[in-house]
Amino acid sequence: MPYSPDHKPKTRLKIIRSAAKLFKTVGYENVTIDQVMANAGLTRGGFYAHFKNKEDLFVATVDSGINLLSEPILSRLRKAEKFGLDWTTAFADLYLSNQHLNHPGKGCALPTLSTEVARSGERAQKAFSKVIRGACGRLAGKLALEGRGIAPMTREEADEWFENPPLDEISKEYRINATAMLSMMVGAMVLGRAVDDETAELILSSVRKTVPRLKSPQKSGTDAAL
Repeated sequence: MPYSPDHKPKTRLKIIRSAAKLFKTVGYENVTIDQVMANAGLTRGGFYAHFKNKEDLFVATVDSGINLLSEPILSRLRKAEKFGLDWTTAFADLYLSNQHLNHPGKGCALPTLSTEVARSGERAQKAFSKVIRGACGRLAGKLALEGRGIAPMTREEADEWFENPPLDEISKEYRINATAMLSMMVGAMVLGRAVDDETAELILSSVRKTVPRLKSPQKSGTDAAL
């Protein structure tokens, strides 16, 4: 019986999701093709119908759009906003939590894959750069949306703004602050996973307190192009 037309793209996506989870958990160098396929419930032979080699898979994983925020985190942030809590503070608390620290396979890919991409080729670095810029743009859009003081949007409108922020309407200051915010949180998670519990808590708590201060744009006078 022939496969349906959507069988191949679905299988490809299944392999990418399997690889993303393993890359985030144990790193690129420690993952084999056999492990990726076994984790996806597939055989090794099917791998080469989708990817040339592990590097090709890694680039596809990075380029697939590694999300800064998973749907469960977005749901918790929506709940925080619904009850009038500050979004930036809630975001920092969720991202810089011990749960995220101790479960990299279920969290954001940026802290784990950053060092892996640094050792990879130009293709992976370009794909990862696109992911980082997209994440910074969405954060900038969220900061700008809150700073405008406009009437509340519907959930669908707010989600669309977050996923596709109109960057031409967002000031440079918001984009600078968003980039700093992302860099601080990802860096804190990288360091936190490399040190003992006491030092990790010092790092995470310090950044949790600092991130909300970046909510409002500060006129820095910089001409940095973001």
